[in-house]
Amino acid sequence: MDPSTQHITTRRFDKWWKDLSLCKLLAWQATILVSQMTSGFDVTVIGSFQSMRPWVKDMGHPDPSRVGLITSVMFVGGFAGALVAPLMADYFGRRMGMLTGSIFTFLGAVVQTAAQNSDMFIGGRFLIGLGLSFTCVAGPSLLFELARPSMRGTIASMFNVFWYVGSIIAAWTCFGTGHMSNSWSWRIPSLLQAVPALVVMSSVLGGLPESPRWLCRKGRTAEAQQLLAKYHGYGDQNYPVVLQELEEIQITLQAEHNAKTSGQSGWKILYQSPANRKRIALVCTVALLTLWNGQGVISYYFSPILTSVGITSTPQQTGINGGLQIVNLLSSLTGAFLADRIGRRPLWLASFIGMTFANVPLTISSAMYVDHGSKAASYVVVVFLFLYDAVFNVANNPLLYCYPTEILPFAIRAKGLGIQVAVSQAALTVNQYVNPIALDRIGYYYYIFYLGMLILGILIIYFTFPETKGKSEVELAALFKDGPAHGNGNVRTLEGLEDGLDSQATPCENEKGGVEAIKSEKL
Repeated sequence: MDPSTQHITTRRFDKWWKDLSLCKLLAWQATILVSQMTSGFDVTVIGSFQSMRPWVKDMGHPDPSRVGLITSVMFVGGFAGALVAPLMADYFGRRMGMLTGSIFTFLGAVVQTAAQNSDMFIGGRFLIGLGLSFTCVAGPSLLFELARPSMRGTIASMFNVFWYVGSIIAAWTCFGTGHMSNSWSWRIPSLLQAVPALVVMSSVLGGLPESPRWLCRKGRTAEAQQLLAKYHGYGDQNYPVVLQELEEIQITLQAEHNAKTSGQSGWKILYQSPANRKRIALVCTVALLTLWNGQGVISYYFSPILTSVGITSTPQQTGINGGLQIVNLLSSLTGAFLADRIGRRPLWLASFIGMTFANVPLTISSAMYVDHGSKAASYVVVVFLFLYDAVFNVANNPLLYCYPTEILPFAIRAKGLGIQVAVSQAALTVNQYVNPIALDRIGYYYYIFYLGMLILGILIIYFTFPETKGKSEVELAALFKDGPAHGNGNVRTLEGLEDGLDSQATPCENEKGGVEAIKSEKL
């Protein structure tokens, strides 16, 4: 073994928790994940509030149309923020995007808690939506760009999983406060919504690392190399993975520079090349398919659905909702860990096929209760609500932000995620305003519409979704027949490089030589 490479293998650890630099990186990344707790918290509390008499009274006994407005106004705020958030993340950094989003979210939670009427409550929810748009653009980008190459898929998949951590806390908080007979039954959960935002603000101000790709783009390559060495290279700036990552970043930034010199810059870059048009079309498709599959009706209008099948008491509804959120978290975690094992396409297909099979008996059992008053049918409805959510979360939760982040190169990542958030918020604004009215007017027949959407989704995924499992950022560009990876055989998969470092020194030597060869070729 070459003495110059011996130090590399001795740094490898049998258990990840013995790797201090990795533990520090994961701790920082965990604070990014916390930001998505607010979104899950919000969905659950707004559904639970509808079963609380003090909230209904304080909001002026809202009719279905008003409930739709209260629910959907958060998405209006999200849409407005999505138009500005990419610019913040690209020009001022991912960290600044996270800080801005958490400040808006915190202010929104305070206003919502102090609300004296439905108008003030709506104003608070608008601010929460505005803040979430910033964290949903900057968060997945920073999470992906900070992650070690071999962990990117799993780490990026975890962003939306924390949606259910917030949801579980909200569900069981509402279960406890739901027994209260005054306005604190809903003000306490509203106040807790500010806690994740405080954690994120503290993290950013306390030293959350910036994206090394953003640093390189701003000409701060030395800082980027130090950061990569600290968290990916055990403090060694000449560590093979660090050198390879820097080379990959430089290649993608060069491609971005070439695009700018050819007139592709600003928002125009999203549609001026066929490859980017394909990417943005896929990003929009992911946003719509994950929203228009029927699961949103369950999440936001769980209480009215249970009421429609005879389950009416607040303890029953909040208790069932709390159990459902635990199942959702477990299924989301399962999907996050399966994403790098079976691939993205199989996971997407399994989820939509599973929802299709859950939709049919859910519709039938709902009809049996409404038409014949069958008590057994009401229990069947609850069972299939659980199954519907479980199969939904296997793919739609972990891949919602992971998959678009992977297929979007750095040059358009923030803008592409901004488009995704904007499309999502616009669709949710319309969808969630319509849902309570449709449930009130046509009941279980509404599920049939979503059955058609599920079948359409299966066909779209099968024929248009590329597989991204195991590919580096440079290689992902080749999926769309553009970018630096197309025809470049010298840039190797960083995941494979890390795996090679786990074995003997010889692969390290070979890989380090490969990096030097690339650098020499570039010079």
